Amino acid sequence: MVLRDTLLSWVSADPFVPFKTITTLTVIVVAVLAFTYLILNARDAPSLPRDQLSPPELLGPAGKITHTFFDNQFDFLADGFRTTASAVFRFRLFHNEVMAVSGEEARQTFFREKALNLYQGFQVLIGTIPTGLDPHALSGIYKRLNVLQRPDNLQFLLPRLLLDCHRKMDSWGNEGLLDPTSTVHDVTFQMIVRAVSSFDVADNAALVARLKKFYDIIDASVKPLTTNLAWVPGFATFRKVWASMNVYRIFSKALEERKSSGIKREDALQQLLDSGESSKCIVGFMMGLPIAGARSTGTIGTWLLLFLSHEHEWLAAVRKEIETLISTYTTDPLPTFSPQSIVDVLSRIPLSAWESQTPNLDLCIRETLRRAQPHTAVRKNTGPDIKLGSYTIPSGSFVLYPFADTFFDASVYSEPFRWNPARSLAKEQLFLGWGGGTHMCKGQRLASLTMKLVVAYACLRFKLDLVNHLGQPISEPPVPDMNDFLTCQPKNDCTIKFSERPDWTDSRA
Repeated sequence: MVLRDTLLSWVSADPFVPFKTITTLTVIVVAVLAFTYLILNARDAPSLPRDQLSPPELLGPAGKITHTFFDNQFDFLADGFRTTASAVFRFRLFHNEVMAVSGEEARQTFFREKALNLYQGFQVLIGTIPTGLDPHALSGIYKRLNVLQRPDNLQFLLPRLLLDCHRKMDSWGNEGLLDPTSTVHDVTFQMIVRAVSSFDVADNAALVARLKKFYDIIDASVKPLTTNLAWVPGFATFRKVWASMNVYRIFSKALEERKSSGIKREDALQQLLDSGESSKCIVGFMMGLPIAGARSTGTIGTWLLLFLSHEHEWLAAVRKEIETLISTYTTDPLPTFSPQSIVDVLSRIPLSAWESQTPNLDLCIRETLRRAQPHTAVRKNTGPDIKLGSYTIPSGSFVLYPFADTFFDASVYSEPFRWNPARSLAKEQLFLGWGGGTHMCKGQRLASLTMKLVVAYACLRFKLDLVNHLGQPISEPPVPDMNDFLTCQPKNDCTIKFSERPDWTDSRA
């Protein structure tokens, strides 16, 4: 999910050079940047002719604006619209002119206007050093992802993904308190590595754990330093380079070992090799997809279990739906209840049924995407100037559209801050959970299947309840921290109490 954004910094990367070389080059780059900083920082904003109207500006100290934008983005944008009393406002972020937009006209313009370039917007405002993105390379990655998500391939992967899910959840034990914001991410990361890279890597639990640590470092390093020198590569950038090098080495080694062994396996790595892709493309594909898919899939999977642990009626409905599928596609009597038997019976359900015969689970996923996805889309206006109502978005400026502008609009979703999968879908065309316009999530099919398997296994095996950190039941629902755009941790004290169900007929939540 949101694959198109997080993948970008990987797709055109050349193989890494030695760390000493990178360090030397970085020092030189910092020196050059320091020499030109005053010129860059003082560069004028994109100018407009006098007869064109610029949106109102959100004023304030540059450091405060930068800090608030990167640390409390949801509140920053909401306060900006409120303070300026405008559906469009502008502010300065370092030397960049940024426009935040809201409303129906802005939404349509943002997702349809070809001059608003996703790739250039991401490279600058995400706070990383540009990588010389080649859109043609990105198209090749998407093409391979589409092949990977063909029905026959996903059907082949399905029992293997379930087995990964079982092994990770089996490590939780039979009962206890679960911090889903870390443990569910471990589960989905394992499953995505299985789906998009090498079975040799996915089968090595210690290696997957190392990869997860490296990706966590990369994930946590995307924000620039919140100072006037935020454009200077800092310690976080060096850690990101170090972690990236290690990820590269792991996947590069897996590729070389596969080539030299002569052994073929039915995984994504083998598909890429058999299709004649270059080593650069293969390693880039295996590096990019885990961070792009596992983070967002893990976040939504986490919140699915949190919401279902609180809303027992929906948990029971989802469980009943999965049990109906099992009875439909299992002709033999159910085996003795056990974690492995859950994997066995779920593996008998065909992909077509998972995708078309789980309406309640589909509604829960959809509503969780709406309620717990703190995403702000970024574009750069590559020209010409764009008219938006009475205002002009000048060429060279950046444009932001927060998904919350639609997700939490009471005219679109009644009681928008309530998790309610049963809400009306009358305004289906406004749903942005999988992206919008030409930039829909390219990994939607795999992400959706992964989340369904995680929820199905968990709700069949465990009784789930929402509690505080002491294990005491709580009545209030879990509340996502919309300012936490990376992991979306709960704002309130909540976790999941789980205990293994004794048999197939146990109807406890």
